[in-house]
Amino acid sequence: MRDEYTAITRFADLDTQRHITSRTYESFALEGRYRLLEKLGIPFERIKNEQISLVTINGYCKFHRQQFPGAALKVETAAHLLPAAADGQQCLHWDQKILDASGELVAHLQQSTHTVRGVTLRPAQGDKATRTPHGSETDQLVTLSLSKGDEVVTAPAGQVLYEDLKPWSGRNQRVVSQYQIPYADRDFAGKYNAAALWKIFEEGRWMFVEKIGLTYERIVELDTTSFYMGSIYNFFAEVPAGRTLEVVTWIERIDKIRYYFRQDVLHNGKLLLTMRDEQLIVSLSKARPQRASAEFMKYIGKYVEFD
Repeated sequence: MRDEYTAITRFADLDTQRHITSRTYESFALEGRYRLLEKLGIPFERIKNEQISLVTINGYCKFHRQQFPGAALKVETAAHLLPAAADGQQCLHWDQKILDASGELVAHLQQSTHTVRGVTLRPAQGDKATRTPHGSETDQLVTLSLSKGDEVVTAPAGQVLYEDLKPWSGRNQRVVSQYQIPYADRDFAGKYNAAALWKIFEEGRWMFVEKIGLTYERIVELDTTSFYMGSIYNFFAEVPAGRTLEVVTWIERIDKIRYYFRQDVLHNGKLLLTMRDEQLIVSLSKARPQRASAEFMKYIGKYVEFD
C-alpha cells in the first residue's frame, strides 16, 4: 500500500544552521503514515474515538540535500508487514522517501511501529514470514496484504536499514546531562511522537558540546563544525510526560571525515531510548568536509569509544 502527497517547508522549520531541521522531515513522514491509515479505512474520527496511535520501535533516517523555506517536497510512503515478534506482536515497517521538485532524494526514513488496532495484517499468499537480524544485507521484508473488508492491498518487499544498537562498552568517558521534557510536546494521544523524541537527542548534542568546552567562539577558532546526516534509533519504553530525563552522550567512533554520536536516554535508571547519529565534519571557512584536526580531537578524544 502506498501514498504520496506534497508538503511545503516554512521559515518556522529553519534551524540554527539556516536550513530545514531534521524534525520537519519526520513530521512530514508522520503525516504520510496517517494518510496511509486513512486509505485503509482508518480516518481521523476513528483514530480519535478508538485512541489509535502509532508507537515507534526502531527507526532510520538519512538526509541527502539541504532545503530552505518554500520548497515543495513530495512525500512517498509505503507500508510493509514485519514478521511477528517472539511475543506474537505484529509490527508494520514504513519506508518513506522525500523528494524535491526535480525528483532528487532529500531524505529517506524508515520506522517499525506497533500494529494499530482495527487493521488485519497477514503475509500475501505463498509468502512465509521469517525473522532475520535487522540491518543485514539479506534482511528482506515479506510482501504483505493489508485487508480491510473485501479489499486486499499488496505492497512490495524492501530492505530494513535500522538495527539493534549495541550497549555502551565502558571503554571511554561519557557526558551526563539532565533534560526535562515539556508536557506541551505531546501529541493528540498524549504521547511523544518520534519528532518530539528526536528533540531530546538534539538537546543532548548541544549539552555535550557545551560541557566539553566547544563554545561557538571555540568552534570558530578551530574552523570546525559538523552537520547531522542521519541516525538509527531504538525506542524501548514510553517516555513519561514532563519528567526530568538523564541523557548520556559519547562518541562511538571517528571515520575520516565523519564521527558517530551515541546517546542513551534514561528515567530513574531505566533505558528508554538509544540513538547513533552520523555527523559530517566540515570546515567553516571552506564550507566543505575535512578530517578531525588534532585540536578538535583534544576536546572529544577521551569520549571516543572505539579508535
